[in-house]
Amino acid sequence: MTEIRLFPSDIGSVIPAVDIADQIGYDRTSITKVIGRHKAMFDGLTTFQRIDTASRGRQQTLCLTKTGVERVLLLIIPSRESKPDLFNRIEAFKQKFFEKVQQTSPVVQTLPASLDAELTEAIHIAEVCKKSPDPFLSAVLEKYGKKHLAVKLETPALAVVHGEPGWFNVSQLVAMCNDPLLNAERLNNYLQNNPRDPERRPFQYRDMNKLWRLTPLGWEHGEEYLYTCPSKHQEIRIRWRESILYAAGLKSQIASDQLALPVKARA
Repeated sequence: MTEIRLFPSDIGSVIPAVDIADQIGYDRTSITKVIGRHKAMFDGLTTFQRIDTASRGRQQTLCLTKTGVERVLLLIIPSRESKPDLFNRIEAFKQKFFEKVQQTSPVVQTLPASLDAELTEAIHIAEVCKKSPDPFLSAVLEKYGKKHLAVKLETPALAVVHGEPGWFNVSQLVAMCNDPLLNAERLNNYLQNNPRDPERRPFQYRDMNKLWRLTPLGWEHGEEYLYTCPSKHQEIRIRWRESILYAAGLKSQIASDQLALPVKARA
């Protein structure tokens, strides 16, 4: 098993695809084929670097950014029940890889331990209550005298997932529909059982681990990513573009110069 190597590049730190394959005991060409079949998903996340290889010396080698690695693993990871050995090797590699990335990342100022703990607890409470974490986080910030930050949480703004503009989670999509009868559970079920295009099937489905995953149609409007829970457990989640609301029929465009009107979703 090779070490995990990171190399600087014009798209940030990257890891050779061959190192990923060696770490998890996966066929090297299969990783390349996965990337080739999903070119749009890896746009801007891969590059070629001249690095040393065990068999052919120094040569041009396909490398991936951290986000590229996450997407490859999402596409190849099997269920724990179907291929437990590969599943466990991938999980072990993810832990080692993300620790390596963290060690090589610039040092940033950390929050006081007590504030950090209370913010984490606030996020956990919000998840349990199935509510937005913003009011819970705002209360903690006010308690620590950071009113200026609390005010920013209370200011209406376009929702952003993990700092990337234009991506929304299901709760945020619900808020954009202005339908009092719509909630996150109903929207998820609707995207799973969308009746508009039965031949292409729905936009998402539940895998063997009960996690929502994207169908090929869903990948046209969303993407899967690794989410780190407050407990430090990582799981696959989905973030959507606003286009999913139009594709699923939850919003309809009347004319190019008119605002879209919401349409009630069916459970």
